[in-house]
Amino acid sequence: MLLKKSKTLSLMLLCKRMISLRPAKPGKPPILPPAKSKRYRVVHVPWHDPEDVKEMLWRRHVYMNALKSVRRYYRDRLSGSMLKSEDETFLTDIENEFRQLLLKNDELNKLQQEKREKEFQAEKEKLKEELVQLVEQHLNENEKQHAVREKEVLEMIENSKHFITYENLDEKIEEALESPTDFNYALDLNGNMFKGKPLEKYNKQNLLLIKPVSEETEPLIYSGKMENFGESKLDAWLKLQNKPAEHGSSVKCLKELCNDVIDKMENVDSVEEFFKMEETNMDEKTKLERQQEAIRLKIDGNAAFRDGDFAGALRHYTDALKICPASFASTRSVLFGNRAACYVKMEKYEEAIKECNCSVECDSNYVKVLRRRASLYEMQETTLEKALDDYKRLYEIDPADSEAARSVTRLSRAIDVRNEKMKAHAFDTMKELGNVLLQPFGLSTDDFQCTKRPDGTVNIEMKNRHR
Repeated sequence: MLLKKSKTLSLMLLCKRMISLRPAKPGKPPILPPAKSKRYRVVHVPWHDPEDVKEMLWRRHVYMNALKSVRRYYRDRLSGSMLKSEDETFLTDIENEFRQLLLKNDELNKLQQEKREKEFQAEKEKLKEELVQLVEQHLNENEKQHAVREKEVLEMIENSKHFITYENLDEKIEEALESPTDFNYALDLNGNMFKGKPLEKYNKQNLLLIKPVSEETEPLIYSGKMENFGESKLDAWLKLQNKPAEHGSSVKCLKELCNDVIDKMENVDSVEEFFKMEETNMDEKTKLERQQEAIRLKIDGNAAFRDGDFAGALRHYTDALKICPASFASTRSVLFGNRAACYVKMEKYEEAIKECNCSVECDSNYVKVLRRRASLYEMQETTLEKALDDYKRLYEIDPADSEAARSVTRLSRAIDVRNEKMKAHAFDTMKELGNVLLQPFGLSTDDFQCTKRPDGTVNIEMKNRHR
């Protein structure tokens, strides 16, 4: 007895030591009552929709009934109280119920299949109507384009009857100065350019209009190709800047200017070449002074651009281009590129592309403008090839340009995808159009087959139709 008590006592001491050595858990001990803030807290059960509750109750009821039936069935079989006939009847009922469920499932599947077929037919008819509408729309657009082009050609033919030639040049100048009625541009003796119809306050002596040309149309005379932007007006503007205002006869002065323009335009292809020709009579000091003035105007344009005044920045860049000599090609290239940036901010993307072209003409390795022009070309699917050429040029300039390399790969894939889509669309359109044309004869494009000949041509023949 004492031995048992000693063993019990030693075991209690050992347990006490183990409990004392065990680290205490963080927080309150579990024997303490909860805090007052949590003692009377009501646990809110999340709200359920009544319909969901009904559904869950019904499912529980069905489950419990099925479970009771299964338990009763096996209980009767184990106890031996179920007769063999009852067992067979029960199995037969289960089999019949299963067959009825299969029949019901087949009926539901059949209804779903009929519904899908009706939807497919409706979608097919809708698609056919859309294709017919697309074909009609395409034909109408082609007719409108042909009508517009025909009208333009007729207008050009009519306007060509009034062109100024060498034979009637003197007559046209006299007529314009004596009785001016309407013209596109006018230049005064100080080199200012004006546009529009003559106003009431018209100075015949200096050939001056009161209302000047807008700031957006004025820069066009200093960029692009000569044949597009009135070559003679640019040359006359440059000549009038260096001419004194005291002319005895405006008619004589204008005749001399026009003759000089006609002589020089025969050997000039672009504005930059024309500026280079004008620099032959300019000393180096004047060139440097003009370049410094152009740089000052460029700085003013940059400040206006940062302030969000894109029209003002465009005006400063244009003034800088007017005086910047053509020998400073890099400066002129930057100015053209800055004007392109202004047009991009003004969302005039075609003008921006023209300015980028002029910038690249001055400096073919100007990376910033090449990248900007590539992004502008990339905005339209019709000019993806030009964007690809610019990115290839960027990669040639700097083989370490990873962005250009990725753009070359991406645009190549985009061009292939676009071409495939265009081919598929053209083929589908032609097929639908062929079906429309062949339908009155009881035929369709499916009644014909195409075979490729050895020489590369395609032979189209009719398939054998079995009746």
